[in-house]
Amino acid sequence: MNRRPSIIQTLLFLLLTLTSAGLRAQNISGYWEGMLHIGTDSLTIGVFVEQGDTLLVELDSPDQYAFGISADKASWKDSTLSWKINSLYASFIGKLSADGKEIVGIFKQGREFSLTLTPSHERKTLKRPQEPQPPYPYSEEEINIKEPKGRYDYVSGTLTLPTTPAKALVILISGSGWQDRDEAILGHKPFKVIADALTREGYAVYRYDDLPQAVFQNATTVDFSDVVVKIMDTLAQHPQLQGMPVGLLGHSEGSLVAYLTNSKRPVDFIITLGGVAQPIRQILVYQNNAILMASGNTCEEAAKSTAESDRLYAIVEKAPTREKAMQRMRKYIDRGAGRYIKQLNKDLNIQTEQYTAIKTLCSPWFYILFHLDPKTYIQQVTCPLLAINGQLDLQVEAEKTLQLMREYLEKDSKRTEYSFTNSPLAYRTYRMIPGANHLLQTCQSGSPEEYGKIEETIKPDVLKLITDWLNYNQPNLNK
Repeated sequence: MNRRPSIIQTLLFLLLTLTSAGLRAQNISGYWEGMLHIGTDSLTIGVFVEQGDTLLVELDSPDQYAFGISADKASWKDSTLSWKINSLYASFIGKLSADGKEIVGIFKQGREFSLTLTPSHERKTLKRPQEPQPPYPYSEEEINIKEPKGRYDYVSGTLTLPTTPAKALVILISGSGWQDRDEAILGHKPFKVIADALTREGYAVYRYDDLPQAVFQNATTVDFSDVVVKIMDTLAQHPQLQGMPVGLLGHSEGSLVAYLTNSKRPVDFIITLGGVAQPIRQILVYQNNAILMASGNTCEEAAKSTAESDRLYAIVEKAPTREKAMQRMRKYIDRGAGRYIKQLNKDLNIQTEQYTAIKTLCSPWFYILFHLDPKTYIQQVTCPLLAINGQLDLQVEAEKTLQLMREYLEKDSKRTEYSFTNSPLAYRTYRMIPGANHLLQTCQSGSPEEYGKIEETIKPDVLKLITDWLNYNQPNLNK
């Protein structure tokens, strides 16, 4: 016998149907994508959302080869999604549209930008075949160091230890700009790859995040070397590292930090990758001109732009104080050099008004860098040294750097013919890697624009050279 539903039953059915439909509409799990418009440029932004016991939000920036950046705070309430990523000073708040097909909101990172996210069926991924994946054949230990007053972690890093007693400890020092412990850049993690290779070969390795952002903004290369000394003192107390040879591996500016550290606390060996030997003014002139040429500028255009930039570099280099440098640069710009500042800002990868060049070049870090001569500190190196530079490096002049390093360290270097591409392993080895860029990747042009497009993180030959050289010099390290 069929029974007709009562009015109450009908209303209850409708209420449950509408409620479940509302719940389905409120579930935003999945991958969302949108375009961030910055002036005439645009940037793809991806946001992965997973609703469970807790809300997981990850940010992707495929155009910058950055993926899986976890939000520190995330909320989904009243059809509004919000999240914040402290390390990027970035946040977002957006409202889900009535049809559930858009999240319309505001993205903040210094400035505010409109950002509309829509569902995407495919989350882009990177091919980084060299990136180590667990399980690892060695142990990992988190070691953090408090700042002098003990208020917060000053240094945060990872120590990897082989299963057998380590042959030596290697501390990895990153290049310019804030870097995490993996020296992550454009989807690559060079220091994670290097630490893995060295630890598998029997070496303990410590890699660490740069200073907290608030501290880092006013820190200098000299401060970075003080940090390494503090790390050395701390790790010397570790039960598995006591009495062990300690060496430094510095990439780019990290090489200068290694030389400075050695002048304060002599180490047992130094390895430099894309290292420096010239003063910063000469490095910037080479870098500006080389990258402008690689970007399609004519020789004349590149030379003109580089010459104008060098005039500003000269002002900073010759100024007795930061304040004087700022005064002189402002006066120079006000006299009519402002038309060149736009290009300089582009060279320095900054985008704001003309006086940003002053703030950047006269920052504590840049000012001190202009007044440090690598020669002074390289000449104090008495331990074994391995210097590796990429032949197609457009950020550091490879052959000139190796020539200077050898000149500063070897008495008869000017009288001896020397090949930097196939030199034998020695107490001090200077090696230029053919077809390699500043990251020691196999490349075509050496342009920084290639870094993220290349799947290789670092040439395997370079990793083998490092471990072979360390093994070769074991008797020297244990003296």
